[in-house]
Amino acid sequence: MPALAQFIAANALPLLAGLIIAASLLTRLLWQRALRYRASANPRPLTIVGLGIALLALALFVTVASLLSHISVFDALLANELRRTISRPTLQAIFAITQLGNFMTLLAVVIGVALALLLRRRWLELAAWLVATAGNGLLNRALKLSFERARPLYEHGLVIEPSYSFPSGHASGSLAVYGMLTWLLLHRLPAPARLPLLIGTTTLILLIGFSRVLLQVHYFSDVIAGFASAAAWLSLCIVIAERLRQRQVYRP
Repeated sequence: MPALAQFIAANALPLLAGLIIAASLLTRLLWQRALRYRASANPRPLTIVGLGIALLALALFVTVASLLSHISVFDALLANELRRTISRPTLQAIFAITQLGNFMTLLAVVIGVALALLLRRRWLELAAWLVATAGNGLLNRALKLSFERARPLYEHGLVIEPSYSFPSGHASGSLAVYGMLTWLLLHRLPAPARLPLLIGTTTLILLIGFSRVLLQVHYFSDVIAGFASAAAWLSLCIVIAERLRQRQVYRP
């Protein structure tokens, strides 16, 4: 386990780049499959896929949470290795990325999109937007208070985080807010722009989430749990919103 932590810390940026490439390829594959389902005008397959994603994400969160005492050993080793190997200029660059997942940044996005939907009287989308984003924020807060996990030691002074560590609010919030925003935009953008939007969103969310590990303000398992909890909540919200939207579209 120490050797694995050393390897990941020494190759953190290339590994993150590889993860982003793999996630982009998976996003492209899933989008191609989704297009086949959408062409049939049958909402049931997409609903099943969405609920399946929610259940898998929930299972991942439960697994990480239940094994947290065992995973903590690896988490601590990785945090210590990152503290030793990542240079100050790299930390400063990562700090710029992590700002996109800060509470105030996400809050500004939530309010801005909500006002835009309100002015256009898009009531269903407004309700879905607020439930998905605000609901996820409340869920993350409740989980943090339930686990009360202390953050790893960090001494670079770039970030001051007084809240609990598990699960990561940046990972959770960025997935919920930028993920839901992507769902809203998919119905408005021309077809050629939709896949680049999905890949761009995937890249942004991964960068924000794992920037927290590289900055050593979160453990690795915090970020995985943040992604998992938000993915479960967001998938459920999108499934419900999409079914309601289709009822409006195909209402006789």
